[in-house]
Amino acid sequence: MKRASAWIAGILLVAGVLSLGASAQQEDLVASSAKPELLGLAPGDVLKVDMYDFPEIKSEIDVSVSSDGAITLPYAGPVKIAGMMPDQAEQAIDHTLQAKNIVKDPSVTLSVVSSQNLSVYVTGEVRKPTTVPLMAPSPLSYVLAQTEGFTGFDGRHITILHRTNMLPTLLDFDSQQPSAQTMHTLVYPGDIINVEHIGSIFMVGELQKPGTYPLTGGYSAGAGLTGPGSLRHLTLLQALSMSGGVTEIAARSKSMLLRAKPDGTREKIMIDVVKLEKGEIADPVLRAGDIFYVPSSYLRNLTNNLFMNLVNALYVLPALTVVGVP
Repeated sequence: MKRASAWIAGILLVAGVLSLGASAQQEDLVASSAKPELLGLAPGDVLKVDMYDFPEIKSEIDVSVSSDGAITLPYAGPVKIAGMMPDQAEQAIDHTLQAKNIVKDPSVTLSVVSSQNLSVYVTGEVRKPTTVPLMAPSPLSYVLAQTEGFTGFDGRHITILHRTNMLPTLLDFDSQQPSAQTMHTLVYPGDIINVEHIGSIFMVGELQKPGTYPLTGGYSAGAGLTGPGSLRHLTLLQALSMSGGVTEIAARSKSMLLRAKPDGTREKIMIDVVKLEKGEIADPVLRAGDIFYVPSSYLRNLTNNLFMNLVNALYVLPALTVVGVP
């Protein structure tokens, strides 16, 4: 009995240690993914330096960071700046001039022309794919403004890849109804932003809000998941919810999904909305360019018209009776 108790206690102790280790690893992952580290200037970066204390230097000096992480300037000589932010590099140049007793209170400014760590690369469906210099975390709206906007008017899926071990940021952007939260998403120096065309679906016929809708949906593994392995999708039920559902005179059992085929024709898939809402048939995942059409029901329309005529008559008859009184 004592041996069994000791054996169980040992198992519980090991399980507890493993649990603590897993929790610590998870906390480390969350902490490391919370905010990427700014890496600073690196070999190959191109800079412009103004040295105002020397009248003979009449223009900016173009310099590149060498393989050993230094730049070479008149009077100052080589100055190590790799890993520094631009303001720190300015201070390093000032300190070098002071240490050599050349200038007591130097006035130097440094600007970045191109930098692999202090830039954001924007690619994909934008009017002007470009590299945007970025010295500090900035809103996504600022970075996208440098690209002159998106191509077309449909929704976009934006992927932000971070240089460090921070998980990718996945965003859906509806150009018709921009989200302030999306546009205020922070972008960090060194990030890569890819803008993809989401595509649209067309909800037409007897729907409360027919129209064109961006193909934005949830994630197959949970709405809060980002990163590799997450699959975005929009189902027909979700699209019906977005369009307000069918009208009173809709022929619910005769709705159809029209889907493009490789040869240019469209496949007609009959959908019974009643069975769909009851969960009796599968909820199809929509594709870009899909058309969902809900026809009107002749009998429902006729019944609805008769009902409306009856209601109108109930309001009209009392008025006629009052008018006919001598």
